[in-house]
Order: sequence, then structure tokens, then C-alpha cells
Amino acid sequence: MKFAKIILSITAATWLLYGGWLFVDPTGLRYAGFELNHWSAIVEVQAMYGAVEIMLGLFALLGVLKPQRYMHSALLLWFMIYSALVVGRITGIIMWDGSFTFELGPEGLPESYNPGAMWFLEIPSAILCGIALWLTKDKV
Repeated sequence: MKFAKIILSITAATWLLYGGWLFVDPTGLRYAGFELNHWSAIVEVQAMYGAVEIMLGLFALLGVLKPQRYMHSALLLWFMIYSALVVGRITGIIMWDGSFTFELGPEGLPESYNPGAMWFLEIPSAILCGIALWLTKDKV
């Protein structure tokens, strides 16, 4: 259960901070090549990348704070979210002739945003959430 709490704590911190940043500054996604040239697009980022991600981070935190009630659900949800992000990125990169390579530093953006998120956050996190889910299947 300790491993699961660590994974959910990291997930909660990641998404609370990222969601919080984009809720306060939704134009921050311009670094990834998003063209936010209309107020409606900015509000969409604020709602979906900001507020929703804050709530998802809070749900991960509930898995840590109230494991008997929320841990299994939080691990399952995050396993599914990370897996969906991986499938979506692989599909999108192939469909839109993108690249699976990652170039470190600002000169790699926006081209490295999707492969970087996939290789360094989503694939490892999906695997770790899956392992934590399996390890806690009979404990919570």
C-alpha cells in the first residue's frame, strides 16, 4: 500500500500543480504550440486543462488520504487516463506524421511536447499505476 500511496502522491502533486498553473494562466500552453487566439480557446484550456486536472489531482489525493474508500478507484482511474493518453498520442503522432523523438530544451518545442509527455510521464505512470493497482487488489 505504501507504493500505491507514493504513486498517487506524485500523481496528485503533478496534476494539482499543472492544473493549477493552467487554471491561473491558461495561455501558458502556448509553449507547446497551442494557438490560443480566441477567448473561447483560452476558456477551454482553463476549464479542461486547469479545473478538470485540479479535480483529477484531488481524486488522486483522496486515494492517499482515504485509501480504504478511494485508493483502488483512484489507481484504476489514473491507470486508464495514462493508458488513454499513450494510445491517443501514438495514434495522433502516426495520423498526423509526427515524431516519436524527444529533443531536450526549448528548441525542441512544440515538436517534443507529445513524445516527451508520452515517454517521460504517461508510459511510466501507466505502468506504475498498473503495478500499484495489482499490488493492492486484495488490500483495499
